[in-house]
Amino acid sequence: MLPRTRFRDFAWLLLLTAAVVLIHGYHLGIEDQATYLPAVKRMLDPRLYSWDAQFFLAQTRLTLLIGIVTFTVRVTHLPLDVVVFLWHLASVFLFLWSCLRLSRRCFSAHGAQWAGVALIVAVITIPIAGTLMLMIDQYLHPRTLATAAVLFALCAVLDRKLSAFAWLALAWVIHPQIALFGSIHLALLAWRVPNWTLAALVAPDLPYWAPSNAAWRQLLATRRDWLIFQWHWYEWLGAFGPIVLLRWFARLGERQGTPAMKHVCQRLALSGGVTVAAGILVNGVPQLHRFIPLQPMRTLHILYIVLFLCGGSLLGEFVLRNRAWRWALLFVPICTGMVYSQRHVFPDSPHIEWPGRTSRNDWVQAYDWVRLNTPRNAYFALDPRYLERPGEDNHGFRAFAERGMMADYTKDRGVVALFPELAYEWRDQVRAREGWSKFQLADFQQLRAKYGVTWVVVEQPGASGMTCLFENARVKVCRVE
Repeated sequence: MLPRTRFRDFAWLLLLTAAVVLIHGYHLGIEDQATYLPAVKRMLDPRLYSWDAQFFLAQTRLTLLIGIVTFTVRVTHLPLDVVVFLWHLASVFLFLWSCLRLSRRCFSAHGAQWAGVALIVAVITIPIAGTLMLMIDQYLHPRTLATAAVLFALCAVLDRKLSAFAWLALAWVIHPQIALFGSIHLALLAWRVPNWTLAALVAPDLPYWAPSNAAWRQLLATRRDWLIFQWHWYEWLGAFGPIVLLRWFARLGERQGTPAMKHVCQRLALSGGVTVAAGILVNGVPQLHRFIPLQPMRTLHILYIVLFLCGGSLLGEFVLRNRAWRWALLFVPICTGMVYSQRHVFPDSPHIEWPGRTSRNDWVQAYDWVRLNTPRNAYFALDPRYLERPGEDNHGFRAFAERGMMADYTKDRGVVALFPELAYEWRDQVRAREGWSKFQLADFQQLRAKYGVTWVVVEQPGASGMTCLFENARVKVCRVE
């Protein structure tokens, strides 16, 4: 009989949730939050982003998390950055709880169960092969909640409970892609539910059926993470390695008399092999290229989680046991290395961007000034690759400035890849700013005449003749007249 989750377990999970933030950091408005956070702000104030909302609403309409965060702000009257941080903590907590529940179905030893969860905590921001996806992000993302729901569903499948369908339904409305991939894994795990039946539940809401166009095909050629034949050898190792290791874990489970671990690892190795083969097929057959944005290789996400969970549990059962020095010898170097790597990824930002604190990042300071000092209907132009500029650390302009901007190359490209009808507009706006670093006043005035741009954010020293109302060591905010 499975042990119930007790108060002490919740206390440990809270401590491990805090450890995730301390080790891997926390950041607001970075990477995919450059898309999701503006959607929340738009829902709170529909007057925002009158110029460019199409570049984030197309994708964010697929997740209920936007509405959940908005509802929480309205009910609690807490600042949005506080609500986002609290939901991030809740998401991580639920994810770790789902890992603990799965570990307890695969291992009987108490220490082994927690060792698996501890290893997940230590490596939680590890990349998934060449997909540009992490096990869990350093900020609130719908993937985290959806992944927790899929893992709870996996536990329900092992327990032969119908609650698996409820957990999957929750995953569908939070992050359809994670839910789709999770359904495929669970269908093969259960061996009873046809894959096509589960896929049909979400098919009408996924954007992958829209026809492609020339601009979209040009965009697709820039997504090396989606075009798996352009992956490096070590990224392919990251794709096939987990499948091989899970097969090995299945054999260990058979020898050690842990049938649940054997079953889970064996079936996930099978479903992982099938979906990787599907990814190769989609990339290799031109007629199937429209399905490349589905990113079949991201099915490896669940495999990585189970791999590290079972790997940590096996270490706990056979190596670490109750020897504190062994635990320290394993986890201290791993956690130290992960802290170092996160500081390398975000070198110009605090390791933890606490809510309510004034940012020390020069770019974010400029965005904050824009929010406080420019009209709500102001329309901005930035370097289309501004997210990749030194010191920017992937902070989204819209997420902080709450103002419209011309389409960027980095994050808007990801949305447009899912919605080809936006491709021509995106391509035209990006092309209009080619050679941005050499732009002069006349070039900015041309952007105003053609697109309605009224303000620009430029790096120092900027163009001569501009009226700049804010500047710091890295950037200027200038009016286009």
